[in-house]
Amino acid sequence: MKRGTSAASALALLFLATAAAAGGPRVVVVDDGVRVRREGPDLDRAITRGHALGGADRPIELAALRGEVVAIQVFIEAGDTPLDAVTVELAPPRAPIRVDRFIESYVEITARSRNDRHAGESLGWTPSSRPPDEDVLGAVPDALVPVEHAPSWLPYPLRIQPRSRGAIWIDVEVPTSTPPGPYTTELIVTHAGGALSRLPVVLDVASAELPYRATSFLAYYEPRNLVQRIGALEPAEKQLFQLLHRHHVDALGSIRSEADLERLRPALTGALYTNEHGYTGPGEGIPKAAVTLGAYGTLGDPHPDKLRAIETLVPKIPDVIEDIFLYAIDEQCESPRGPTWRSLLARSPAQKRVRVAHSCAEDPRHQKVDLVLLPSQTFQQDAALGTRDQGRDVWVYNGKLPHSGPLMLDAPATSLLADAWIAATRPTGRWFLWETTFWNDSNRGGRGPIDPFIVAETFHNDDGDSALGDGVLVYPGKQMGRFAHHSAGFDGVFPSMRLKLLRRGIQDAGYLALARSAHPVEADAITTRLLPRALDEVDLDEATPFPTDAAAYTAAREALRALIPEGSRLDRRQTAAVLDAGRAARQMTQKPLFRGKTRLVVAFATLAFVATALAGWLVGRTRRRAS
Repeated sequence: MKRGTSAASALALLFLATAAAAGGPRVVVVDDGVRVRREGPDLDRAITRGHALGGADRPIELAALRGEVVAIQVFIEAGDTPLDAVTVELAPPRAPIRVDRFIESYVEITARSRNDRHAGESLGWTPSSRPPDEDVLGAVPDALVPVEHAPSWLPYPLRIQPRSRGAIWIDVEVPTSTPPGPYTTELIVTHAGGALSRLPVVLDVASAELPYRATSFLAYYEPRNLVQRIGALEPAEKQLFQLLHRHHVDALGSIRSEADLERLRPALTGALYTNEHGYTGPGEGIPKAAVTLGAYGTLGDPHPDKLRAIETLVPKIPDVIEDIFLYAIDEQCESPRGPTWRSLLARSPAQKRVRVAHSCAEDPRHQKVDLVLLPSQTFQQDAALGTRDQGRDVWVYNGKLPHSGPLMLDAPATSLLADAWIAATRPTGRWFLWETTFWNDSNRGGRGPIDPFIVAETFHNDDGDSALGDGVLVYPGKQMGRFAHHSAGFDGVFPSMRLKLLRRGIQDAGYLALARSAHPVEADAITTRLLPRALDEVDLDEATPFPTDAAAYTAAREALRALIPEGSRLDRRQTAAVLDAGRAARQMTQKPLFRGKTRLVVAFATLAFVATALAGWLVGRTRRRAS
């Protein structure tokens, strides 16, 4: 997205502030990188930080590659009187460009993600990197409900109370078939009393084509959650897969039987993402990258009978699937289950396609499995590379500040956006997100089913942890049973703002690949400035070293865009090769000696050495003059 001058931004702010001061309504359009609460100073803060688009004297300017989705947010703020029947319209500038509108749904946050035994700590951050309360408490938006499925409890057209605000999120999808050039349209906001705002929009479509799924994120889901909450597995599961695919994310299906395999086959072949199955959007016809056998240890202990079942299933899994892994057990490093499964598979023809995996926070070089899912806070890049040198693999699992962005709702809005940039520049492998449909707080110590549109605390355990929005990347379109009064009547799921920001980051990785293919040194310099340190380059007791304001990512994206040659295009293998080369180049400049606290020690030692040498030179010079 393009930015206007600071003078223009100041003029727009003055215009909008004048309208608000007069007690009247105002309309503000901002980019997709900020999370604005229902009340309070967030909107004015977003304007002053350069997130506003358009204004009194200039159009809304958007820029996109072919194959990209760009997004904006339209905020309608009531003055002293309520606003009724508020509508927001953005006509597609020209076919095949597509426009989708969503109502931003708010959830009240009154308490933070935390650990009751350790003050200031949570599953999402260390005390030193804890996001401040003033940034997240209050009515926070996350669920995005399509306007065509608006329920009575979140109606469209909007009704906005005095001195409050409502918001519409707009996706503008630019298919790869879109001819390059400028496209013009108009954003129109009305209410029962007439027009509130008419703003011209200019969309500049470049000739370059964005790679699909430049970095790989796998989002697990529990089919049982869909059945219990929505009432049936189909068509909700199909729609979940297509929704995540549209955001460059793979829904991680778990296969335990022939029935599972046949149900998921269209996703495995890529057919689910074609017109035949009602799909239009990014990545048409592209199959999933990975599938798991028995997620989270549900296959149980190894047994010859189970091995025979696997040997029957595996040959039927389409060859286009890049990774098949047997998920032996979760977060139990000492368990023999993974190594035993690996030994059993070693004598089977299925071993050629199946890797045995478990999640564990310890050094992967010493674990007797083929694939280790390693939490971001213990992800050691050199250890990961060493494990791969041994013929095994390591992927990153979830996120925690200050090392990477967490999934939590009370973390910075840019958390998952940052993770995609980290994945594009560090050797993380695939990035595994533990859940997307965790609407039933069913852990040991959990509190049972929750309504995610109302309850922010989605996760509890018997270790004293409470987490907000954890495991919820999508929201139920229909709710049965005790939450039926809060249903939208849609047999599927709705996206979250966090999913949208993850998409933004994955698309940015595509920008990096295109820019780096032509200008590697310049592109690498941009990413180094943006993300100087992440993962094991960061100490536990320091603040988050990468930006938490989306303006920095926007500036980096625009700088990369300027490096992308006209008409450039990379296929999947080329994209992976270009990003791998960038990761390797970065590793050469990031030796373990210069990571973490060691960097400070080396810096002080170097400074002391220079000071001593300089003092010695001065003393010698004084003595020579005296003689």
